[in-house]
Amino acid sequence: MNSKRSGPTGLLVLALAAMFVAAACGSGASTVAPSVAPSVAPSDAPSVAPSEATNPNANDVYSPLATAPCDVSEKNIYFLSVLKGHPTLRLWQQGFLDQAGILGYKTATIASPDTADWAASVALGEQILATETVGDYAMVFGFVDPTQKDLIKKFSDAGVPVVVGHVEVPEGEYPGLDGWAAFDPVKWAASAADAIGEKINGTGAVAITEGSFNAVEDAVAKGFADRMAEKFPNVRVLDPQEEGFDPPVAIAKAVAILQANPDVVGAISTTGAGPVTWAGAADQTGRTVYAIGPDMTRPNLDAVRDGKIYGLAAQPGYEEHEMAVDMATTLLCGGTVDYANELPAPIVFADGLAPYYVIVDRIDARG
Repeated sequence: MNSKRSGPTGLLVLALAAMFVAAACGSGASTVAPSVAPSVAPSDAPSVAPSEATNPNANDVYSPLATAPCDVSEKNIYFLSVLKGHPTLRLWQQGFLDQAGILGYKTATIASPDTADWAASVALGEQILATETVGDYAMVFGFVDPTQKDLIKKFSDAGVPVVVGHVEVPEGEYPGLDGWAAFDPVKWAASAADAIGEKINGTGAVAITEGSFNAVEDAVAKGFADRMAEKFPNVRVLDPQEEGFDPPVAIAKAVAILQANPDVVGAISTTGAGPVTWAGAADQTGRTVYAIGPDMTRPNLDAVRDGKIYGLAAQPGYEEHEMAVDMATTLLCGGTVDYANELPAPIVFADGLAPYYVIVDRIDARG
């Protein structure tokens, strides 16, 4: 699926709120002018043509635009989502803010409620639609929910570019979406199975935990189990269990799994808090468990650095939202983009953490 778009057209929505619980940090929409954001100010952005420019945030996952296809110094861009203070969402927001700053937008705004309140998110979007001037702004959605379907179409009908990050959206399911930048969760699950299976020499048992049972996490769990059965048939794969989103409760559940299964030597969690869950369980039981989970947040990075878990699936939340900004900007400047844009989610071990600490340092500096 790689059709070209020159203006607003199609979108999907996945209910991912169950995957995230969140500590609040501020409320509603907050506007950050790129010139004062913890990113490259417009005056610092390269003035050479894009083909000659170098973006300081380029890496093996994605090389973002170094300059905008047109002058956006009097234009605005919005990140619309939920759970503003959640560590994972803050990682996405940082990619959005950094790239908006490099491209030279007048303002880059985080428009999100503190909680997983999609109705509040829609209300913020309606406010933007009612007060902004078409042609002067673009929208980046940080994943999507069915309650936003009509809102996306309204933006599209008005001629506003709309791009979503983090979820692969079937074309045409949500009329109005111009494209997505995301990763395939089943692929990182298979890579995690390869890494854990090799580390445990194809013996013992492995556990699977999910934040909640939902389509996305279920797909990751199944991808892991299928790959393990294919490549390491002597490994016993436990049925997935729900760890939930309260850390002490989640750790207690992982401890119970270990106590009931003395042969468990590996684990995968499909939720962003899972690395901390399995690090805590290993601490409490004194067991060595080669665990892998997603999201490059500071607690997760620290767990790998300190040898508490084996590795992390580097879901490209930062890069997805850099790319979403680039896509929305290209559309705002009258260009075309591919609808479907898949980025890799490599498994990262202790020796590969340094670039991710740079990003979380920026997040912490933002406060």
